[in-house]
Amino acid sequence: MTKEAGPEYQKLMEDIRERITSGEYPVGRPIPSTPRLGAMAGVSVTVVRRAVQQLQADGILEGHPGKGVFVKAVPAQAESERLDLRTLSGQVAALQREVHELTGRAATAQPADFASDLAGIREAVGRIEANLIDLYGKTGHDYPQGSARDGAEAAAGRGRRKR
Repeated sequence: MTKEAGPEYQKLMEDIRERITSGEYPVGRPIPSTPRLGAMAGVSVTVVRRAVQQLQADGILEGHPGKGVFVKAVPAQAESERLDLRTLSGQVAALQREVHELTGRAATAQPADFASDLAGIREAVGRIEANLIDLYGKTGHDYPQGSARDGAEAAAGRGRRKR
């Protein structure tokens, strides 16, 4: 196990990440049990649990009650998905600002201007929904919002199909 400065759980997390990246713990396979990881690292069960919980929150590990903890993604893949989520969060925030501005102008806007602004917002919503569909597909889940037709139309707007 890695012996670096810092909290024990972080050292264990780094060691598990390295083992996943190297292929020692392959995607889809379980990692060693909590007691075994603790013995290997010379740390308490509490430290192991904290490291595993953080790696689960990072999208690298996935727990299955009664079965064990499995490798969900290599660290680089999990980071890429987190970046996709950050991008999507930024798009949602920008859309919220647009809607707020449009609401403020609604009383004084000319119908043609209002319709143009509304069309822009609909286009932005379509792009965001297409990104959501793509992210759900990357995680192996169906997109839960709207109808399949709505999702397919949103995805088609970006050249992607619903998975």
